Amino acid sequence: MLRPDRLGLVGFFLIFILSFVFQDTDGSGRHKPSPENWEPRRPAISGTLEQRRPKNIGPKQALPEISSRDPTLNLMPSAKGNSTGTAFSIGKGIWMTARHVIEGCRKFGIKSGQKKISPGDKPIINPFHDLAIFSSRIAAPNFLFDNENLNLGQDGFHFGYPQGKPAAVHSSLLGRANINPGRRTRHKEPVLAWAEVRRVPNLPGSLGGISGGPVVNEDGEIIGVSVVESRRRGRIFTAAPLGLDEMLQRGAVPKPLDSGIKFKNSINGNQFFKYGEALRTQLSVSKVYCWVQ
Repeated sequence: MLRPDRLGLVGFFLIFILSFVFQDTDGSGRHKPSPENWEPRRPAISGTLEQRRPKNIGPKQALPEISSRDPTLNLMPSAKGNSTGTAFSIGKGIWMTARHVIEGCRKFGIKSGQKKISPGDKPIINPFHDLAIFSSRIAAPNFLFDNENLNLGQDGFHFGYPQGKPAAVHSSLLGRANINPGRRTRHKEPVLAWAEVRRVPNLPGSLGGISGGPVVNEDGEIIGVSVVESRRRGRIFTAAPLGLDEMLQRGAVPKPLDSGIKFKNSINGNQFFKYGEALRTQLSVSKVYCWVQ
């Protein structure tokens, strides 16, 4: 007959062994994977959006002209508070961004160093496109603008600060659209629609904060400015080339003929984020701070 202390010891070992037997099962007795093998609650963004690239588009199918049949995206008006966005250099001390990034700001500026912000000055707001130009004492190597026609399915590379964090996005051109800005006006703003392919780092959630950031082609030339996203459908909308030209004219800023930004190789979907890192380091792409209060 076992003594009580030995009986307790046997019971302990029995429970210990059974815990190993059942630790990988759920209540139904089925195998339960370890946390390292759990499926994500939502699919990886790059995996789901990869399927949204345009299909059956020829290599040189030109972007159609603006049409009355272009779809329209309605924006809901919202109260503006202290916020961040993105801007990029288009000349010595001259910057371009999205209109909504600096409109309504009591003051604004761009990040020019560690814990250092350079005030923005002389903002020029475009009432017909979500674009703006401003000046700053900080100068950075400027971009060039693309003068060629765009093609459906071509790559676009977006740089900026989504969620206030440095990131880069690869996208593919879908076509044209319009934005109804929800302002006290009846006009529609022409934009281009892009399908998101990949973002680095793979931040979950919104791309808010990349607004005002440059969109470049494989040669690093400006082909758009990020203005809004359709998060559910994985779409990014950018200011149309028409808007870029009109903004430069409105700001009396000539298109740069030379660039301080030098790209040794063409940008592609494998290394685009490295170019983003270089552009942010040299402040050609900078974070914008807006103070409303």
